Amino acid sequence: MSSNSSDPRAERTRQQIINALLHCMENSPYGKIKIADITAQADIARQTFYLHFKRKDDVLMDYIDGVFDDFYQEIEGPISASPDPDPVISRCLFLQWQNHARFARLALAADIQHLVIRRFQNYISRVMGLYIRCHLQQAKDPEELAYVVDYLAGASWMVLKRWVESDFQYPLEKLSALYSELNRPGLLAVMLRQL
Repeated sequence: MSSNSSDPRAERTRQQIINALLHCMENSPYGKIKIADITAQADIARQTFYLHFKRKDDVLMDYIDGVFDDFYQEIEGPISASPDPDPVISRCLFLQWQNHARFARLALAADIQHLVIRRFQNYISRVMGLYIRCHLQQAKDPEELAYVVDYLAGASWMVLKRWVESDFQYPLEKLSALYSELNRPGLLAVMLRQL
């Protein structure tokens, strides 16, 4: 991740590196891309890469983190305001990935779902933590919530995968509603048990 995100030059370089990786992913399998390929595409020195990232996977995760941070900013208000913000959350989730369609397609083609699902687990934990802070005093059964996080991460990825593979043909509003219908009753039941 970026070592100095408040410096505009560092942020520009970080973005250059991310864009270079995305470009490389369009032309080569992810597993064959080397840091030298990324630095050549970004037109930076290898040392500059290492000022910002340790590994190629870190570049990818930084991009995904940026997508999630945008998503989190959009849902933070609705989660804080209501114990049942799911329709808003679902719509924001799919809209973010639709807005980042290029990356979504590249991520699927690169077969990096293990990295993405692991990141989804972190994001869902963060969202659930916000929900708990806003609407519960504390979780009564954190282990149960860990299973919920794993379920949501896997289910979310598989739904997103199908949607991306269909080139986003299924309407966003219908998909958001379906996703809410599938997840909302069980999730609310678990959260009510945590009270």
